[in-house]
Amino acid sequence: MTDSTTPTPPDQPLPLPETPPAHMAASHNPAEHADLPVLDTEAATTDHGRRRHLPLLIAVAGAAALVLVGVGVLWTMGADDTPFASARDKCGSGTLAGEAELGDQGRTLTLRGRGKESTGLSYSTLECYWSELDMPDSVKAEVEATRALDGRQSGDWGDIHASWSYHPDSGLQMVLTHAN
Repeated sequence: MTDSTTPTPPDQPLPLPETPPAHMAASHNPAEHADLPVLDTEAATTDHGRRRHLPLLIAVAGAAALVLVGVGVLWTMGADDTPFASARDKCGSGTLAGEAELGDQGRTLTLRGRGKESTGLSYSTLECYWSELDMPDSVKAEVEATRALDGRQSGDWGDIHASWSYHPDSGLQMVLTHAN
């Protein structure tokens, strides 16, 4: 037995008393321990249940992510089903970027025709677009008659609205918009 009045050197552990203090003594009377925390076995079981459902939650999150990706792909593919995308596939997009450009998920088509000082789509390629989009002869005649002094012109047919301007140096600039 050690003497509790003798100081313990700093590198030695403190001696333990031979009998536990009164508040730590084992008792079988629950009323004596009313102030002590009680282990919640239901909460422990619920926590274990959460761990058991974790793979299910991961699978649901993965499925949701796949659905979102699928919706994005279908949204992008929707642009390929428009009349403008079909015309671009048939007539080509030109040799330089921006000569025939789709926008607004395929609901807008911008055509840039060749001018004296700029590159762009040839007249025969523009005619291909107009034919594929069923442009009426009346609107085509308006486009062909546009002068630089006329400013921006417009025409409509079916679900398509067209606006254009023309200058001999920069060529034809036409924006086609599909209502749907």
